Amino acid sequence: MIRLNQYKFKEEYTYYMLQALKIGDKESFRKDFLDLHPMDQTTFFMELDDDRRFKIYSFLIPNEFGEIFSELDPLMQKKCILELDRQYAIEMLNELPPDDATDFFGLLSHKEADFYLERMEKDEADDIKQLLTYKKGSVGSLMTTDVVTVAEADSVADVLERLQHSEFDAETIYYLYVTDAKERLLGVISLRELIISAPECRMEEIMNSRIISVSANTNQTEVLQIIRKYGLLAVPVVTKEYALLGIVTFDDVLSYM
Repeated sequence: MIRLNQYKFKEEYTYYMLQALKIGDKESFRKDFLDLHPMDQTTFFMELDDDRRFKIYSFLIPNEFGEIFSELDPLMQKKCILELDRQYAIEMLNELPPDDATDFFGLLSHKEADFYLERMEKDEADDIKQLLTYKKGSVGSLMTTDVVTVAEADSVADVLERLQHSEFDAETIYYLYVTDAKERLLGVISLRELIISAPECRMEEIMNSRIISVSANTNQTEVLQIIRKYGLLAVPVVTKEYALLGIVTFDDVLSYM
């Protein structure tokens, strides 16, 4: 992955991407552009005129553009959604992390939001609808429902294999959450603990059952204090019955403070 601010030939690299856009060289553009760090992709995109933005839409598939879309400011997101082909936009929204998608839907009118939600995949739309019900500034409004959950009886070898084959749909993996058949949270396992454990070990043997969690109604300031106090990267969000709703990450909280 290339970071343009550390790259010796930044101006030359940017020039060749612009040339590829101009002449319609999709293969060359994709090769250079997708090698960039996501933040550099976003910066490059933000500096384009209307015609070049439309070229980007045709050169990238929906989930690739979604990486850029998540980083755009609200006004630019609304501008882009109007420029995108409707089906392309729906596919992109399906691929966004639920918390990022919820932030965007919060910008829309009820009519606009309903249009997209009615056409999205049901599971994705249901997650977003649930997140939209939480009060702004609460943990529920910040959390993501993309969480890696495992069962007590799962072995380290099995879980690692599933991770390697990307069977988990999670934006960021800091911890694994052990749940029962009713999705109640039983324990937490750090990625480090998983890696250093013997392949035959089961999750119940290596999980930490002393769980630090918050409710969906916890405010941002309180969860930030918890994260800092215990040195956590993410905190599970649970119901009164300890059912796992999602997680809130350190980055998510900081971005709204």
